[in-house]
Amino acid sequence: MRDERLKLIDSIIIDSDFGICTLNIVDPLSWTEDETHLADLQAKINNSLQYVESSEIYLDYPVSRGLDMVIHIQFIYAPNEEANRFLEEAQNVLGDAGYELSFGPLGSDYASEADE
Repeated sequence: MRDERLKLIDSIIIDSDFGICTLNIVDPLSWTEDETHLADLQAKINNSLQYVESSEIYLDYPVSRGLDMVIHIQFIYAPNEEANRFLEEAQNVLGDAGYELSFGPLGSDYASEADE
């Protein structure tokens, strides 16, 4: 079940007016408890990228052809220092490949780890 969850894209938003197709990843995991969290996040990003690079997205969403592709991660909990380093590097790598990686809180702010 875990492997199947990693293959899912949580939502796709097509904004033809701005020429953007956004593949959303929602990350609900705490950074303090799951030692595979960063690897799982990387797998979800890679799967999203594979969906675009294989052109499968254009079969499912033909209107997305020619749009700028953005992978956006919405975190429940603020990324820790290691995750921020990874995200910065991922932004650079994806940017060099012609894609954008953005991230931020799901909602107006990050949840507190103490609220768990």
